[in-house]
Parts: sequence; structure tokens; C-alpha cells
Amino acid sequence: MRLMIPAMLLPLALAVITAPTPACAASTGDAFTLQVLHASDLEGGVDAIDRAPNFAAIVDYFDSAMGNTLILSAGDNVIPGPFFNAALFTDDALFNQAANALYGLTSGEVYESLKGARGRVDMAIMNAIGVHASALGNHEFDTGTGTVAAFIRPVLNGKGLADDEWVGTTFPYLSANLDFAGDPALSGTATTDVLDMNAYATGPSESATGTETPRIAPAALFTVGGARIGVVGATTPLLDTLSSPGAVMVGGGDDMAALAAILQPVIDTTVSAGATVIILTTHLQRIALEQELIGRLSSVDIVIAGGSDTLLADETDTLRPDDVAAGPYPLVTANADGDPAVIVSTDGEYSYVGRLVVGFDEAGVLNPDSLDSGESGVYATTDAVVQRLYGGMDPFEDGGTGDQVANLVAGVDAIVQAQDGTITGATAVFLDGRRAQVRTQETNLGSLTADANLWVARQYDPSVLVSIKNGGGIRAPIGAVAANGTLLPPRANADAGKAAGDVSQLDIVNALRFNNTLTLQTVTLAQLADVLEHAVAASGEGATPGQFAQVAGLRYSYDTRRAPGQRIINAAIVDAEGAVSQAVVADGALVADGDATVRLVTLGFLAKGGDGYGFDAYAEALGETADVVDLSEALTDPGAATFAAPGSEQDALAEYLIANHPTGNGYATAETSAREDRRIQNLRARADTVLDGR
Repeated sequence: MRLMIPAMLLPLALAVITAPTPACAASTGDAFTLQVLHASDLEGGVDAIDRAPNFAAIVDYFDSAMGNTLILSAGDNVIPGPFFNAALFTDDALFNQAANALYGLTSGEVYESLKGARGRVDMAIMNAIGVHASALGNHEFDTGTGTVAAFIRPVLNGKGLADDEWVGTTFPYLSANLDFAGDPALSGTATTDVLDMNAYATGPSESATGTETPRIAPAALFTVGGARIGVVGATTPLLDTLSSPGAVMVGGGDDMAALAAILQPVIDTTVSAGATVIILTTHLQRIALEQELIGRLSSVDIVIAGGSDTLLADETDTLRPDDVAAGPYPLVTANADGDPAVIVSTDGEYSYVGRLVVGFDEAGVLNPDSLDSGESGVYATTDAVVQRLYGGMDPFEDGGTGDQVANLVAGVDAIVQAQDGTITGATAVFLDGRRAQVRTQETNLGSLTADANLWVARQYDPSVLVSIKNGGGIRAPIGAVAANGTLLPPRANADAGKAAGDVSQLDIVNALRFNNTLTLQTVTLAQLADVLEHAVAASGEGATPGQFAQVAGLRYSYDTRRAPGQRIINAAIVDAEGAVSQAVVADGALVADGDATVRLVTLGFLAKGGDGYGFDAYAEALGETADVVDLSEALTDPGAATFAAPGSEQDALAEYLIANHPTGNGYATAETSAREDRRIQNLRARADTVLDGR
């Protein structure tokens, strides 16, 4: 039974490829029908506690109802934050119980020595769901390749499973454009061969031999319903600027022709191995890149896009409150052979299960006429959807997939509840950290965290005037979205002793999951203008670049109708009241002395070149004048908030709220639309008032 309430779709915001689609046989003549259940950017956060069990139940329902199924992810299955870290504090019995339930071990030799580590709850959930393969995303690498190894590789202590410390993933991570040979943490688990899943032994069979099988490959081969299917992975070529891949080498560049040249030989290998259907699972950050890439590749039938959180939906899909589809599900296009192909994508954080049911002829050519919106689409992981699918059946029957995942998140919930009871301040308004806003316009949470960083920096060095951070570092709002779409301040949590409007440790940790350190640096005003140009260089219709800058002590206007590098129209350093103290750019030209300097605070990630910023090069050019200071090393006083280290962005926000917005004096600057924003003025949405102070 399918929940079928029409959803209003806005006009398509994506550049759908219009290559001709050749005629195919009717669906009644299909030789083979495949069901792909998919997700991207699962990124377990606080919302995963409620959503992940429903996600698992929906996947289990469709997997049980139809054969010929593959369950695939487009990467970013983890992200630093409370959920990711909870495995450090979770009772080890949780992991043993999960593994024994997964493999049906009830007597004899069972797992009893498994231990927690960052990311292992996330992987245990994916194992329980039955994921067959996943692309490697950028967030897998956020805490280094050693951490990646700790959650994907098994820890086997000889033959037999009783003393094993970790089972690893039951599925391979795939990426054809990453080279792991030089990385000591991952080279031992990466193969350059295309894996056949019949030879991929995990769990008890792996433990019995005491020999680890690979967990990373360029592609994998599956036999489903008698058909041979190849799944090929690809990771954003911008990995070096987005994360911390260690000695892993990245191929492709932000050039789809170059990436296609790397992927095509791997695709050809899978075809030579007998694959008649090719699925590409990609984590490229912008769905426009997947749209370009597929037209450059032969033999590809399906692309599962990841990294952009692009929600595609059809007219029968019910969306979550405040969600709007960016385009139809699926996007129908063509590959380099001119054969029909489709692209699918969903929003992240366990919010939707994507379901693609599509037919193929005997040659493995996809039949777009077989697509039925009553089958294919996205399924919101809400209680209502689960109940309608299952009817009178129990979606969380003891021992079932939903039950296994519910048990895993229950172990996390206790840790999360403790964090939600640590109150750091208050807000009277919803603090907007939603991806579509914080990467495209000024938001109140972006301004608040930039203000907090500036406040902390000035206590150490009063000469600091400007704060710059990337919108991509803000991962969630602080507050709630009501069923009717109303934006609300944080809800009360009576079990944790939290009142409505209180901001807790959990809220801060969930919003600022990376907990970047803060860095002080002196830059020239010419360099500052370059920083702002970079901040908006990738902005534009439908784009949500992580480099977009949230600021304090600064105002700027920009126009995306101009070429990148020429988009900043006006920019000025301002005082606490917003009055201009130094014009930097006027009418698109530098009007300040380019060699004059200003002291600023930014994130350590950006100071080291993250998100493509040039702070490290600026510091090298200025030499001692740059006076770079890492506040995580310079500050030692734990202050009023002690859950995060001094000199980190989580601690800065907590200390700022405690000092300035305690309970009874909550932060009250409501979120505004782009046409009302003052610090960051998008000239496609409003008139420019940067230099006149309005």
C-alpha cells in the first residue's frame, strides 16, 4: 500500500539534459526488472534517532515485496557529530547484540568482544539495513583515514569470532577515481580489482579464516535475478579541499571530461566481466555534474547522485514539511551511446528512501516507458508512511531490520539525551542552519556563530575586526520545523530538563559538527576582497556551495550574473552597530589601499586551504606580518562551557550564548529572506545598501 498524496512541485531548478531518448519496447516486453533502493548523504545526526528505524523499515518492506533488488548509497554515510561520536561511549554489548542479530547467531560461538569507535554505530545501521555497496563521500574522510579504517575494516584476532573487536562493513565502499596505494591506513583494505560479491566474505565466514577481505574497490559485480549488474563508484575530485583524505590521491579535477576518462575503463571492465546493467553511484556535490557526466559515459544506465542533497520527487510523493522537490523523479536523460539513462537523488539524514523500479531489454538497455510513478519515487521516513505501508503488520517486529536499527539508535539516544540536558543559553527564534539557506544567503545562525567567533577572538586580541566562516560548516538548524512548515525555536525536552527555547550542548554539537578550531590571521584588504570573491564564486541558481561565507564585522553585496572573480559589488568593514568604518570594494573595484591590513578570525579548516580558500597562501605571502595564531593552542581557560575545547567553534558559540543570551534573554534576531538581509546582499534579490549602512 503506497501513500499517494499529491505534492506540489516547483518549476524544475535543474538543467535537465535534453539528449534524444530512443524509442524502446513497452514495459510488457522487458526482459528484466530491477528495483534499486537508494540513499545519499545519510550523515547521521540527531534526526537519525527518529528517522533511521523508519528508513530501515521502509527498505525492508520494499526489499521483501520485490525480488531483483539492490540497496545502494551515494556516500557521506557518516559525519562528525553527536551520532558519529556516540559509539565511543556506547555500551559495547550493543555492537555484539547487533552483529549476532545480523548474522542470526543465537548459540555456540557468538560475537562477544566487539568494541565501539567513531562511526561504528553508523556502519552497524547500514549493515543491518543490508546495503550492498556505497560510494565514498567526502565526509567519510573528515576525521582522517585512520578513522575511516577503524569503522570500515574488521579487527580480527585470529581464527574464530569470539575475540574479534569489529566486524567492519558488510558491503564495499566504491570509488574508481581515488588511489589508496600511498595511504597506510587504507591501502591494506583497498583493491584495484572489480570485486565479484560471491567472493566477498564478511562476518563469521571472514572470522573463521582470520583473513580480512577488501572493503574498498573501484567497482563491484552483482548477480541479481540472473542478470549481471556492475556498480561503479566515484568521489568528488574536490576531496582535498573539502575533507582530510591523508595520502589518498584524487583523480579527475572538477572537469567531467577528465573524470569520465578515469571512469570509462572501469565501466568497460565491468561490461567485459558480463555486466549488462551499469549503475554509477557518485558523490560529486552538484547534481549538475552528474547530469554532465552521464552524457560522457558509455554503457551507464543509472546514476545515483550524492553530495548535493538534491530532492527529486514525482507527483505522487508526499514530502516532509518545508521540503520542495528540485525536479522530477527520476531525471530521464541519455548516456554517451544515446541509450536512455536515469539520474536519481534524495535529500539526506535518513529523511527519504529512494525507490527506482525500471525495466531493461535483453541487451540491458533501460526502458523509460517502464517507469511508474506509483512505484518509483521517494518515501519520506515518517511514521505515517511506515504505517500506511505496513498496515496491520508490525514494522519493528522482534529481530527484524527495523527492530535491529531501533535497538542501535536507542543506544545512542541515552547519550544524546544527556547532551540535551546541558543548557548553554536560549533563543526566542529558529536559528537557520538549513543547507539551502546557509550556503546561499545570510542566516541568523550563520551571523550568530560568526559573531561568537569574533567575540572570542577579540577577548584574546582586541584588534580583530572581521569574522569569516564557511556556510558548509553549519550542518543543521537549532530549532524545529512544525508540520505546517512554521519555524520554531528548540522544543522542550522534559526528560532532559530542557525548556522550550533553551539551547543545549546537543544543539550546538549537532549544528557545528566539525567543531573547527579558530585561527587569527592578518590579511591585506586586497586579499580580503579576494576572499569574498571566492566566497561567492560558485554561487548561482540551484547551487549550494559550502564555501559561501557567513560573516561578522563585514558587509558585502554580490551579483551572480557576473563572472566568478567579478561578483563582489560593494564590501565594507563595519562596527558593532553596522556603521561603515572602512570601504573595501565599491562598484566592483578595490577602493581601499590594497596593502593596508585587517586582523580577522576564521576557521582552522579554511586557514589551511579548506573549501578552496587562499588563507594559507596569503599567510605565506605576508610572512611574519600574517601573525597566524591557532586559538585552540593559545586559549587554555575552559570557561563556563566545558564540553568543547577552548578555541573551538562549539565552545565559542556556547560561551557567547551563556554570556549574552542566557535563559530569559534569548537570542531574538529572526531569520529574514534574502531581500531583507543586510550583512550579505544578493543583488538578484534586493537593492544594494552596503555602503550607506541600510
